[in-house]
Amino acid sequence: SAAGSHRPRLRPYAPGLRQRLWYGAGSLRSVRWAAENGLHLLVGNINTAEEADDFLAVQARHVATFRAHWRGTGAPRIAVGRVILPTDGADAATREHYRAFAAGRHARTLAPQGERRTLFAPDLVGPAAELVERLRADPILPFADTLRVELPYNFAADDYRQILADVATLVAP
Repeated sequence: SAAGSHRPRLRPYAPGLRQRLWYGAGSLRSVRWAAENGLHLLVGNINTAEEADDFLAVQARHVATFRAHWRGTGAPRIAVGRVILPTDGADAATREHYRAFAAGRHARTLAPQGERRTLFAPDLVGPAAELVERLRADPILPFADTLRVELPYNFAADDYRQILADVATLVAP
């Protein structure tokens, strides 16, 4: 400008903000962009099938691409999201509701969906002990710094309270 060159800045200044920024990515392009711009990576239960039709293979490629192209300061961080529906604190009707919900969405996890070839991870439903074993078997979680619990849409508030209370028991020391 007439007053000289300016550098865009976020105001007010927040020390360390750049190291706390995360980017949700579901394609190789968005993963690479996040890495090259020094944003930590959020991967969830939705990906784009670009090089494979298997959800976990695609997500593993995303993690590898992110690490290979990391240009941020410090170590890159990765958060992995999974839809988790624990049943320990649920009554029989609620447990059946969760199982029916996951069953109704299972077909979409078997192959890429739609023109954009969207891949979905299966929902994890069951008692805490079973969920812990399934999470331990997830090949992407060893690369993650953070596990994000992703909640389904359109559940009742009481369902969310029960889910979060049960999740708290999964992560309690």
